[in-house]
Amino acid sequence: MFQRLKRLSAALLVASMLSSSWSSVYAADAPVDSQGHWAQARLSAWLDQGYIQGYEDGSLRPDDSIKRGELFALINRIYGWKEPAAISFADLANDHWAFAEAAKAVKAGYIEGYEDNSIRVEASVSRQELAVIVARLLRMNGEENGSAAKFADAASIPGWSRAPIGILAEHAIVDGYEDGAFRPAGLVTRAEAVVMLDRASSSPIYHKPGVYGPASGTETIKGNIQVTASGVTLQNMKIDGDLILAAGIGKGDVTLKNVTVTGTTRILGGGVNSVHLVDTVLGIVSVNNTISTVRIVLKGTASIQEISLHTAAIIVADEATTEHAVGKVTLTGQLPADAQITLVGSFEAVHVLAQRILLEIPKGSVSKLTIDRLSGQTKLVIGKEANLLSLIIHAAVSVFGEGNVQLAVVNAPGAQFEKQPQRIEIGSDATAQTPVKIGDKELTLGDVVKPLLPVPGPSAGSGSDDDDEIVPPPGTVSPRSLIPLEGSVTESVYVNQLRTATVGDTVYGISDQRGYLYLVPGGTDRYISMLDYMVAAKQGQRAFGEANQKVSFHTAGLPAGDYVIVALNSYYLMSDYSPDQEIRFLASPETPLAQNSVQVYSNSRFVDIGFNKPIRNALGTMEDLSKSVTYSTYKPTGTVTSNTYEAGDMIEIMDSVIRFTFAAGQPDPITLTLPAGTLTDDRGVPLASDVAVSFEFGPSLTVVNPGAVQAGSPIAVITDKAADVYLVKRGVSATKGDLERAIGSGTAKKVETIAGQEAFLATDKLAPGEYVVIAWGGSSASIVIR
Repeated sequence: MFQRLKRLSAALLVASMLSSSWSSVYAADAPVDSQGHWAQARLSAWLDQGYIQGYEDGSLRPDDSIKRGELFALINRIYGWKEPAAISFADLANDHWAFAEAAKAVKAGYIEGYEDNSIRVEASVSRQELAVIVARLLRMNGEENGSAAKFADAASIPGWSRAPIGILAEHAIVDGYEDGAFRPAGLVTRAEAVVMLDRASSSPIYHKPGVYGPASGTETIKGNIQVTASGVTLQNMKIDGDLILAAGIGKGDVTLKNVTVTGTTRILGGGVNSVHLVDTVLGIVSVNNTISTVRIVLKGTASIQEISLHTAAIIVADEATTEHAVGKVTLTGQLPADAQITLVGSFEAVHVLAQRILLEIPKGSVSKLTIDRLSGQTKLVIGKEANLLSLIIHAAVSVFGEGNVQLAVVNAPGAQFEKQPQRIEIGSDATAQTPVKIGDKELTLGDVVKPLLPVPGPSAGSGSDDDDEIVPPPGTVSPRSLIPLEGSVTESVYVNQLRTATVGDTVYGISDQRGYLYLVPGGTDRYISMLDYMVAAKQGQRAFGEANQKVSFHTAGLPAGDYVIVALNSYYLMSDYSPDQEIRFLASPETPLAQNSVQVYSNSRFVDIGFNKPIRNALGTMEDLSKSVTYSTYKPTGTVTSNTYEAGDMIEIMDSVIRFTFAAGQPDPITLTLPAGTLTDDRGVPLASDVAVSFEFGPSLTVVNPGAVQAGSPIAVITDKAADVYLVKRGVSATKGDLERAIGSGTAKKVETIAGQEAFLATDKLAPGEYVVIAWGGSSASIVIR
């Protein structure tokens, strides 16, 4: 039996009981032939729910097997397939009741005729045939690896069904009998099908237009969901399973609003009117729409961690506020020749495995685009509003358009560029004599290359679809970087012994591996494109260095503030976070004193207001200073109360920071005001104007079992306000989108807390290491998983 059928289509939920005459009679009472049957209870329940129908004589025939024609008809009805193919099978007359259903099934692509040109609509469906049909329905045939070797009778599974059975088994969609056998030729009776599906069919199916999901809050659905009709909106849902946008959507539209899918999202339908993702977080997405080119639009905080394209698609992410709203895009080898893919917005990585396709990037950015060595005759069109940070070429490719390519690494002959990239490098599989065409000039790489950072290409025979297209040798690790205490860099008395320097000083960075070093503002997301963006915006700097070589940064012109050193090696591996990468740049002496940062610490109820240079108390005593500071609290009722900073509270000055600590917790928004003249810089020049800073203490976090925990043991947390609490590996960018993407990828955990109540973060399947517990919008704590 199929013990778990998590991803079976809606068609299979009801296919077991439909007759060839397609009776519309629903049984109000249990049919005679189901009374006393071992599956009577389940059969009656399905009748009451309208899932199954009886024959015109009122019988259910529970011990009959499912016929192929019956299955075709129900799948077509559930998925909304109405367009027939031109068919001519030797055993199916035009006037047969199943002729139209078979024509629709062939057009939809989930069924084929036999080698003898028969379709056998009256034949019973075997277990292996059902597996093949399910794999085709879910577009899983050929896109993933699976193994049928787990079954005791694997040797008896024929080659034509082995891969689909293995794929479904790999995804826990089908399983074997208690003796470990699959029995591929075995038939499933109607009653057996109902019982099997009843045990596993907890997934909702949306087959009519409408809005589904709560108006507010979040509904969690355990299991899989299917959408089989156009005009469906899902909102405020967390789907702990897979989401299938079925082919029944046709060329219509579907909208997801504030939806999180922890499993795989399979887009099998939809047209140019779009699959709309609004504030929605998807982990793994597969597009396999044989009906139409599908347009996927991301808006707000929507994000996709990884998407595989098996058919033509348009992805528009320029309205998404999440940086790199789409992580990795893979153009699979299943894409047909001359297929067109359009990408608009910010993408972290694009990997082309298809041959002879057109990839268009009208505007936006791609951090890294790799053309695989099997992807010859690819055409790449880069619009004038598009920016490609790195293009790794392993096959003949033609690059057109006015867009900017910052770096092209050429590993194969036949590359053509309408516009010369900013920099061209010779890949490990090419030489200086490798031909390249720039405009109408036939050149060699030796003519155009500007050596800077050699980037090794994949090993021989690579065609892999790994996360990083450039495969490091075994044992390669991320670089480590630091700012040594030399030259003008000094230790500060500020918290965490932060290094300080003055804008205009020369500071040094070191990486233990050959590659680039970036000096960028501390809050910069650790994406290559963002690092390069900060450099281009003159808010950061980049330099190249050998391993363990001091690399100098001349900081004149950089804004004052907190910075970090980030290393990037030749395999595009980036250094993890560590405190000795941080530095604070203070303004030069002649620059006017100005406030430039605010850091709120919710756990300890204090706030740090930072300035662009060291500050002094101009009023003599800290008590005098505290009396001069005012704050306003904004109550939920809308009233505003102005107060003098309380005597029981505390003020401290530390280098360029003034810290305000509140003795009593303050739940409401606060505005602190420091009057002009209350502070001076280290030369005695006073603060020229009032400084008003507004902030609110976020949820305060308590980790009940701090320190170290064993993997698999829960972490208990308590917050003083309702909050989303994340458990994420230290060094991961802590934007909301990045945290949710980490959840989707299984590398982080999340729990929604209620104020004052204990909640638990799971640690199963997390790798050992240093982690951070983050109450979103509030405080955080460190923890180690062993």
